[in-house]
Amino acid sequence: MRHQPQVIAAIVLSSASSIGAQTLQQQVATSNGVVQIVYSSRPNACGDGQSYIRNVLGHSETYSGDFNGSVRNGWLGRACVHGPARLVLTVINGEVTRARVYVGPVPAVGTDTHSITVTANEAAAWMSEIIARGNTRAASDMVFPFIVADGSEPWPLLLKVARDDNRPRDLRRNALTWLANGVSEHLGLLDAGDQTDDDEMRTQAVYVLSQRPKSESIPQLIELARSAKHASARRSAIFWLGQTGDPRAVDVYAELLGVR
Repeated sequence: MRHQPQVIAAIVLSSASSIGAQTLQQQVATSNGVVQIVYSSRPNACGDGQSYIRNVLGHSETYSGDFNGSVRNGWLGRACVHGPARLVLTVINGEVTRARVYVGPVPAVGTDTHSITVTANEAAAWMSEIIARGNTRAASDMVFPFIVADGSEPWPLLLKVARDDNRPRDLRRNALTWLANGVSEHLGLLDAGDQTDDDEMRTQAVYVLSQRPKSESIPQLIELARSAKHASARRSAIFWLGQTGDPRAVDVYAELLGVR
């Protein structure tokens, strides 16, 4: 009996080593309930850890699924903290059915939440598999958390998904929307919130153009996306080109991003 403490310690260490050796995919696949994955976010990204995320693409702001827009929540007064990212999953019998991402302070979790900390590359690799092959809801939910990860640029994967007719239409549209944002950021065109009246008129004119028949609108949107002189018109053309769902938009985005 004198060796019992050492035996118990060895068993505990062996168990911990086994858990640590599991891949992220394996840990999620053997879960049931709420799973929280913590990983490094893009350097400029910040948030309050509960409702909003800022600066993922320039001046853009995104809200989590928990945000209800009420000022009484006090979200306006909460500091925008840089990283980490926190991906909260609903997992049923090993399958991800819902995903929400937050950036900022990580709150304490209850015993009903399985918390996993991984590198950004590990998180991105796992999310990329779901985006490329997972079910519609989970794949679409993973696009923004994938973009948030502090790793390699997400555009090659999103271009691939947008070109894949075998992937769900909603997922491809989601990929196109984020690709449009990526193009605008890459070209330095994101809206800084200081548009003039002329800028607003140009933006509206491009929107009206986008509502015309595709045979007329798409060639003009492509031309404006490539070479419009005014940033507001070019940014608007890049966005509305993606919203058409036309496959030519993907090639234009790849060209402007310098990715193939």
